[in-house]
Amino acid sequence: MKKYIGIAALLLLAVGCDTNDELQNPDTITVEAALGGSRATLTNFEEGDQMSLYAVEYSGDKVADVQTTGNFINNEKMTYNGTKWESVHTLYWSANACDFYGFYPYQPTGPMSDLLFEVAADQSVPSADGVLGGYEQSDLMWAKATEVERTDGSVKLQFNHMMTRVVVDIVRGSGYEGELPDDIDVHLYNTATSAFVDWRIGSVEVNKRGGHKTIKMRQLDGDTFDAIVVPQFIERSTPLVEITMEGIAYLMESSISFRPGKQHTLTVILNTSPDQEKIEIELDGEVGDWQ
Repeated sequence: MKKYIGIAALLLLAVGCDTNDELQNPDTITVEAALGGSRATLTNFEEGDQMSLYAVEYSGDKVADVQTTGNFINNEKMTYNGTKWESVHTLYWSANACDFYGFYPYQPTGPMSDLLFEVAADQSVPSADGVLGGYEQSDLMWAKATEVERTDGSVKLQFNHMMTRVVVDIVRGSGYEGELPDDIDVHLYNTATSAFVDWRIGSVEVNKRGGHKTIKMRQLDGDTFDAIVVPQFIERSTPLVEITMEGIAYLMESSISFRPGKQHTLTVILNTSPDQEKIEIELDGEVGDWQ
């Protein structure tokens, strides 16, 4: 008889544990993140990616402004484990609706507006040992989900790029003789590399007093290079692109307005004269969504 009582007690205990888990699950916040365009690696979020999460509460139909501190959730570090986003602390739903903010990559706690940020000058440096490379650390993304409640089931964040992506495609023209050399370097000249970030609305404004620098672009393959730049206007009076091949540098000028969240593709067409003493270069550009 005692054996049956023991088994029944264990079964009751097991059922009780399952019931408690079911009751606790709706109280904890889960986060889903999607991309309006691809992130810096040109794929989806990857294992080990980290973002900042903030949340502010509603009182009636009014919501608090997101602040550096004092929010319902303050700069919670979220890490993607390859399947889902995990928080450092267990996050519980508020009794009120909330606005949620996501910043990628994870940002140390700082001001919500007028935060000075600078893209990397050498974006050819790859990520290694958990440290973002020059290109990846320059890719700021922002998301906001409004009036999210416990009944919504999860927080769904749709991220968008805040900076501009520049792609340089090098194409052999009909008059180009031979193959493209292996030792190609591409630089963007005379670009402002610092900007003021406003995390409240997901915007950046070029720092006009920050000066201009040269950005070394990342090589995707033998003839395609890319870089992330601060949205800005470039005048034609200054060189924009430099291509170095076999120790010879070729400079190109172009007037262009780099727009936030857009991809600017510059196609460089190379043609060689019959005697191969010079290279004729044509520069063409197009603007599209950052995919």
